[in-house]
Amino acid sequence: MVPDREKLIGTANALLKKEGVTWVYCQFTDLDGKIRSFTVPSSDLLNGKLWEDGMTFDGSSIGFARTEDSDLRAVPDPGTLLMLPYGEGVQRVARVITDTWRPDGSSAYPMDPRNATKRCREHLIEMGFPKAHLQPELEFYLLKEGVKPTDCTAHGDPIYTIHPKQGYFAAVPWDNSDSFRNEFTHNLTKAGIDIKFHHHEGGSQQVEIEFKHIPDVVRCGDATMLYKLLARLTAKQFGYSVSFIPKLTEKDSGNGMHVHMWLEGKKGSAFSDPDDEMGLSQTARYFIGGVLEHARATCLFTNPTVNSYKRLIPEFEAPVYATWGMSNRTAMVRVPGSPGSRRVGDIEVRHPDTSCNPYLAFTVLLEAGLDGIKRKREPPQPLNAKDPNKMTQAQRDSLGIEMLPISLHAAIEAARSDDVIINAVGKDIFEAVLFRKEREYAEFRAKVTDWELDRYIPL
Repeated sequence: MVPDREKLIGTANALLKKEGVTWVYCQFTDLDGKIRSFTVPSSDLLNGKLWEDGMTFDGSSIGFARTEDSDLRAVPDPGTLLMLPYGEGVQRVARVITDTWRPDGSSAYPMDPRNATKRCREHLIEMGFPKAHLQPELEFYLLKEGVKPTDCTAHGDPIYTIHPKQGYFAAVPWDNSDSFRNEFTHNLTKAGIDIKFHHHEGGSQQVEIEFKHIPDVVRCGDATMLYKLLARLTAKQFGYSVSFIPKLTEKDSGNGMHVHMWLEGKKGSAFSDPDDEMGLSQTARYFIGGVLEHARATCLFTNPTVNSYKRLIPEFEAPVYATWGMSNRTAMVRVPGSPGSRRVGDIEVRHPDTSCNPYLAFTVLLEAGLDGIKRKREPPQPLNAKDPNKMTQAQRDSLGIEMLPISLHAAIEAARSDDVIINAVGKDIFEAVLFRKEREYAEFRAKVTDWELDRYIPL
């Protein structure tokens, strides 16, 4: 056993004993970005059996393997053990993240999204970047039982109503999500996630809790999945459910997952240059060039649902074109703030949404940027204080501005021909996701909606 792992197991077991834990949720993330879980008594960890051998499970039932060869092994990562915010007394509950291994324990299983992110971390180190600092901003809606999800204004107070697209930084008493956010933020803080701030978002019942940059892409994937889990667990205590759907209704704001990021080099930030007019190093510019060049293909993983493309439309501050610019919220890549205030050269990638699998989304964004650095890909002219939606097509063509996919089908086609994105997640994951998304789009095409019936029955 690796010495560091032995030490982490000792720390984890000490926590189990101290807190009197009865049950442990062993959890991992499937290809669709959903948490999968099985529960074991804490004694199976304390006696060392589960730490050493893991648990065999059926990989075919979650899309990781073929039915005829489906045995896989879930091995807990002791560094991820965490107490959950319920289960007092004799039924204390903890959770731990598992990594998927081949059944004989010989190697990590390539279809596990977390393992793909680990490969990305190794590639970053090989290219001279010991750390990638990421800060995703996850938006979501609070939904009330018995109220139609699309009836946005019915979720709040009948007198102090927040109307669609008017909720940004709403204050109490209009903001009735304040108590939930305080408790949710408290749970995140107890879980070791440093919070920047929390607030009501633009949607009528939309909220966001921003946490600070996390200097490890795998840990950031872990934190993002934990954020989703704790949001749901905390909301349930307040009589809400949570939705991360990219577009709940055409009348209100969508749920985005903007991703702030910068790379650390051997002497500090590899993205910062205080002498540059935008505060960015040449490395950062190459990185942006790669992100923009592969933008259409990354959408298969950053915007992976049919519903995702109902968010990527004009007038809702979601990017429609692969552009970049200083403080420009219409751009796909925004350089926030002023050069003097951006000491690390932070950039913000704005097209991902909260329906994505964060491990795969972070992986393709970083690998797209690394390809830009490797090939010294200069980005096009930045659009500062310009909205590409208000340009003519001729103007966009003259600036080399590409439109992001307008459908899941278009994203599939873009990714199919992009070797950088295929290699980023690995051929096994790519082909499995491609199959699932082609089937999803085919089902969507066959669906007859109320809008169609209303519009076309009279013809």
